[in-house]
Amino acid sequence: MIKKTFKEILGIDDADYKIIEMMEKDPDITHSKIAIEIEKSQPAVGARIIKLERKHLLTKQIGFNLKLVDIKTVIVFVATKDVETVVEKIEKCPFINHAFKISGEFNLLCFISASDLQTVEKLVDLCFRKDPNVINVKTNIIIDSVHDFVVPIDFQIEKFDFHSGNCGPNCNNAVNLPKYTFDTNQEEKDE
Repeated sequence: MIKKTFKEILGIDDADYKIIEMMEKDPDITHSKIAIEIEKSQPAVGARIIKLERKHLLTKQIGFNLKLVDIKTVIVFVATKDVETVVEKIEKCPFINHAFKISGEFNLLCFISASDLQTVEKLVDLCFRKDPNVINVKTNIIIDSVHDFVVPIDFQIEKFDFHSGNCGPNCNNAVNLPKYTFDTNQEEKDE
């Protein structure tokens, strides 16, 4: 069996490969510096970058760098009876930074970040441990990141209500539970 290279799988040439490599090391590098390195014109570099972006080989992720910021991030492994049902439930959740369907003993992996571990634990309880479709949940706290790792964050997590039966607006946790509103004045009126 002949192994394919990344270049073959991705359909790129040596110049594209070098552009990706250079931009990974320095996302702010100028087209002029790249042009000198790959011996192409600056407009040719710009056209190649646009092509790579359209092929989803160059993208930008906005968020916090886990290596440099002290935000508590937990990796949650979930074993489910039906992974699609759980994915449908969490796909719009503002508190789950990333989720991946995986193979093995667990079939779902999620990243959840918050300013404290108590908030993460409550979210794990609400979203996973109380779900009858979930067989097992394992959480691991990320202590440190060896490399830069950018995690998107939704600041709604700071408004999370520990007394609510679901995590926020658009929560698919339970159809019969009232939806949480972030308007604290409304909550005071209700009491």
